[in-house]
Amino acid sequence: MATTTFFQLLGFAAHVFVGALPTKPDGPIVRTRYGAVQGMYAEEGAIFLGLPFGVPPVGELRWKPPRAYNTSWAPGVRDGTVPGPACRQPGCGPTDSDYQHVCNRDKARTQSEDCLYLNVFVPRSVLNSTIRLPVMCFFHGGSYRHGTASAILYDGRILANKTSTIVVTTNYRVGAFGFLVTGEGEGDARGNYGTLDQIEALKWVQQNIADFGGDKDKVTIFGQSSGSDSVAVLLTSDRAAHLFHQGIMLSVPFSISHKTKFEAVRFGTDFVKLANCSTGDMKCLRSKSADEILHAQDEVESYIANPFHLLQRFMQWGPTVDGDVLPRQTLDSFAKGKFQRKPFIIGTVSQEAFLYIYQAFSNPVSKVELYEAALAFLRGKGPAVLHEYNPPQASDYRPFLSHAVTDWVFECPTRNAIRDAVTSGEDDVWLYVFDHVWSFKTFWHDFTYCQGRVCHSEDVPFVFQTPLLMNLSFTPDEQVLADAMVYHYGNFAHTGDPNKSSLYVYTTDNIVKSALNWPRYNKGNQFPNMNFTTPRSIMVHDYNKDKCDFWDKEDIYSGID
Repeated sequence: MATTTFFQLLGFAAHVFVGALPTKPDGPIVRTRYGAVQGMYAEEGAIFLGLPFGVPPVGELRWKPPRAYNTSWAPGVRDGTVPGPACRQPGCGPTDSDYQHVCNRDKARTQSEDCLYLNVFVPRSVLNSTIRLPVMCFFHGGSYRHGTASAILYDGRILANKTSTIVVTTNYRVGAFGFLVTGEGEGDARGNYGTLDQIEALKWVQQNIADFGGDKDKVTIFGQSSGSDSVAVLLTSDRAAHLFHQGIMLSVPFSISHKTKFEAVRFGTDFVKLANCSTGDMKCLRSKSADEILHAQDEVESYIANPFHLLQRFMQWGPTVDGDVLPRQTLDSFAKGKFQRKPFIIGTVSQEAFLYIYQAFSNPVSKVELYEAALAFLRGKGPAVLHEYNPPQASDYRPFLSHAVTDWVFECPTRNAIRDAVTSGEDDVWLYVFDHVWSFKTFWHDFTYCQGRVCHSEDVPFVFQTPLLMNLSFTPDEQVLADAMVYHYGNFAHTGDPNKSSLYVYTTDNIVKSALNWPRYNKGNQFPNMNFTTPRSIMVHDYNKDKCDFWDKEDIYSGID
């Protein structure tokens, strides 16, 4: 790998950054179509925070599709060292605990409806002054209700430097602000605004990333949890087809169905009542303060739009199946071959559902309660599932339930989606499972039941390697694991193949010794699954076959119809 000295970085800055504008010693300056923006140097490269990609969606623009940012800030130089506000959401206030560093990085943890901002991370290591770098654009998780691109957890500087890519992290409207549906009339809120924000951010990348040294024709989108669900949505939406070239999906909760128009309107009607407005009165809704909207959002969380789709209770907000932005349930799109033929990597962590089950059930679950839950969520399929999993005698069935729900919601529908993709002719796909319990226990401070388990989101700190920015450290084995993941994802961003080595992706002797060949997922390769773990990752074949064969046979994904 070719690395540069600081003086070589300045040489690169002369090409990628401003040219004629005087560069201040405390940060690089980039000339954009909107004017010059000054970022900051970091050991790993350069960082530009709080770049607007959309007109503030406030006032009459609340619950309207995003409009592209089009205002010049010249002749002044924009301050790119300050993050934009997080989108309005519950929690993450200045006094709230943030052990996982998922709140906005500024001291005040600023939130606002004016939140359509993104961040750009430029690596220290560069190819040369003429070749553009691939782009990796990240969508954060948070159940479409929480999250911000400017969380320290998602800081892209280390990932950018080790992959020699331009990393972009972006906000999008969440909760009621991003996904409320009140009806189908001309003035109604139609939903999917958060998804349209993501699409607008990708348009910004197409139009502006070259100013930062990026290649608009080599864009990888990736995300985790609802952020990875967003990637799946964009892979099945014609609206985004021309804006990216491949994807990485970390922990898609495929079996939590997206609301239909009927379900979304019914849920939105309840929300409107709780906001003390009349159905169809958008003027009343837009007159409400953001705090009043959040209060109604909190109140409606316990409502059930469809008793036959109880899993939606775990992700009340999100894209609606509208036949346009989201044409159908994502699993249905994969099954019907109605998705973009683009390379993708997809996977899960080994104990995804423990976090959700223990949040839902604060006390031990009895066998009677287990059977009640199975019948409530699975109805006529409940007895078959209980027979397949054959619950043993126990004083608390939460661990048992967590294992079964991990299979149902995450692992097996993920296998189902990738197999459907292969059947439809997309050969460039790879499957993984992350199976390592992290050593930095402070992350699970408020969630003691995840201590010693591989809970939902445990792979994220390894992708971004951001514990190093939080005065935490990886064990030597964890550092090898993190670098091996970056090696594969970086190769994928550069070449479309996690195995096809790029000279510019970070590597060490440990990675050379530990990085496995990761075969494409297909029957001829015996359905390989990369098991990211310590002390060394291993390759397994037909992972969790018996249980996933069962779920495929019962066909209980994306709700029960």
